[in-house]
Amino acid sequence: MLSKIIDKTLNPGASASRPAKRYDYDIIGDVHGYANELEILLKQMDYREINGVYLHDDRKAVFVGDFTCRGPETRRAINIVRNMVEHETGYAILGNHELNAIANFTKSKEWKKPFKQATGSSKKVMDRIREEYIYDKAQLKTDIKWLRQLPFSLDFGKFRVVHAYWSDEHLNLLKESRKRGKLTKRVLSKMFAPDTKLAMAMRQTTRGIELNLPHDLLIKDHRNIRRTNFRMKWWDSPKEKTFEQVSYGNKFTLPHYTIPREVLPVFDVYPTKAPVVFMGHYCVEQKNMIPAANVCCVDNCAANGGYLAAYRWNGELPLKLTNFVFQKKLVSSEGR
Repeated sequence: MLSKIIDKTLNPGASASRPAKRYDYDIIGDVHGYANELEILLKQMDYREINGVYLHDDRKAVFVGDFTCRGPETRRAINIVRNMVEHETGYAILGNHELNAIANFTKSKEWKKPFKQATGSSKKVMDRIREEYIYDKAQLKTDIKWLRQLPFSLDFGKFRVVHAYWSDEHLNLLKESRKRGKLTKRVLSKMFAPDTKLAMAMRQTTRGIELNLPHDLLIKDHRNIRRTNFRMKWWDSPKEKTFEQVSYGNKFTLPHYTIPREVLPVFDVYPTKAPVVFMGHYCVEQKNMIPAANVCCVDNCAANGGYLAAYRWNGELPLKLTNFVFQKKLVSSEGR
């Protein structure tokens, strides 16, 4: 009954003899379990809630992954996103934090233990999620299984969506690995193994391209913690560039001298003539959210004192900073 109500609301004149309605899209950045901020943002963009499902007459939401973990309401964030995906008012892909949740709450058939045992700050995050489901463990299991059905990317033709790095080779491998429309436990065992092609594809797709720093280069971040690698621009060739020139989304300063060729990672540079690609993951300032003509980051650090952001895409090129929407106020302070 709910599906019929939503279908009629979205497209009241649709019929077998009439084409489906064309929608524009709102690409939403990393939510990280901040469900209140998500609802504020959706309402700012004129989405309305009908029986627990957010929808818009003319637009659909696209979540770039990492809508789980870190914040205080992962369960409710999943519920909002899942309801939208299942009722076709939105889309979602996997980020590295969804993969972490899958690994920590899915048991290997072979070892009868989770694929990963979280430690340190990651353990605190997983413990918090477990507490959210403490009175409904069956729902946790159901939600994790649903996450395993989500894709790693979306290609709408004129624009694409991935969490951290677009590589045709990686994405084809990840797509081919899916069985029965999901990530099976057999596939997960290869994906969470240390040195498989599938593991590399998953890691770079959801974490981006990282360069390991030379051992004699001492770099510390704003918390005075030594960094051994950093995130790189993957839409620009790093050859003959300095460390600082290829850096993107890092909270520390890198040296202004040319990167030695022998330490450069091998990866496919995203072509300048390829479709616009939207991503999350990088937690960047608003001025850096369109780093290239066909690359857009919608992660404005909602989990680190910034804002939950969305890009309202109407098919325009070039992309415009004025098309970003930022949630107006913060209501969730826990976990920041």
